[in-house]
Amino acid sequence: MTQINTPRCPFETVPSEETGQIKETSNLTVKLLEKRYIEKNKKVLRGVHPKSHGCVKAILEINADIDKGLQLGLFREPSKKHDAIVRFSNASSLVRPDIDDNGDHGSRGMAIKVFDVDGDMLLHDNSQSNQDFLMINQPVFAFANTPDYLRLNRILYNENDDPSLFFAPLKLQDPRTPEQQKEQILQYIKQEKLSEQDIKRIFDTFTIVQQIKAEAVANPLQVQYFSAAPFLFGDDKIMKFSAKPRNLQGTDNLPENPSDNYLQDALDSTLKGDESIVFDFMVQVRSPDESDLGIENSSSLWSETDFPFVNVATLTISAPQAETQSEQNKKHCENLAFTPWHSLKAHQPIGSINRLRKSVYQASAEFRTKEPLSCPRSFLSRLFHWIFGY
Repeated sequence: MTQINTPRCPFETVPSEETGQIKETSNLTVKLLEKRYIEKNKKVLRGVHPKSHGCVKAILEINADIDKGLQLGLFREPSKKHDAIVRFSNASSLVRPDIDDNGDHGSRGMAIKVFDVDGDMLLHDNSQSNQDFLMINQPVFAFANTPDYLRLNRILYNENDDPSLFFAPLKLQDPRTPEQQKEQILQYIKQEKLSEQDIKRIFDTFTIVQQIKAEAVANPLQVQYFSAAPFLFGDDKIMKFSAKPRNLQGTDNLPENPSDNYLQDALDSTLKGDESIVFDFMVQVRSPDESDLGIENSSSLWSETDFPFVNVATLTISAPQAETQSEQNKKHCENLAFTPWHSLKAHQPIGSINRLRKSVYQASAEFRTKEPLSCPRSFLSRLFHWIFGY
């Protein structure tokens, strides 16, 4: 990855200890990949969102009637079209059934790679100027900031990917918790130097996780996705973004006996039809001098009542696309690297989780490819020929 132009955003508040925390988290990401894959002689997958439902071809077109105040960065040219590729996935750190044995659901992901954008880039994508938009099907992240995510990864590494200990402080209020276990929890809180605010965030995370487990998704093409974390919108505004399908019918109509990969099955079935799937790409834009922006807390929600999403573009996934599960398509899909830092300077990722994602995503990508993310031009030419026919 070639980095250019990584300015410090004046709207962020960066703790002095964060650099070390990000470094430790990135190192743990690699160690977790070693445990999950290398030690088990398995193919190394992504550190996050390892289970793909499929990659599909798409066109992102800027709205012809986009408001002049929103015409900047990627959206500065009305009616401009960009080729794109979209990867749908599960957010779980492990490849698991789409619904687990308890009937719980998981977070779903949508990553859009927009090709050949014009402007100053923060991070090139295989020497190309591509804009990545990474989203999940909830408007907030379960983990608020770098310290929380680091604590989670320490637990995952030490407890064989079992996150239960992260939520242990919440058991202190449960009368069913034995006194001996409460003593152990108090010792853990002391060892981790958890404050009341830290424990409140743990409760917030628990609440969000329960919402995720309860939210059924029948088809990855029929659910709304959100950036969750904030981004710059030019020099003096901040945005969150979302992609919402125009057809939201049947989102909770799960198969009677869903297979382990029923989301992939649903995507494949839809793309065998002849009707294109259209998402409205939308932004919430706010001024940084407003209160309660939650820039450093990715679990904070921006009210859609107070700050409604505004349509700025359409994402069209053509159909039929019968090749989504071909071995060639799967290989190309797996070779792609997504990060919010493949971005125009005008849309710089901001906030604690986004600063963390820069290093963690790069560490994951470089480990699974065993070399810095670069590839010969001939490979890119073959990839683009496969995707777009040129």
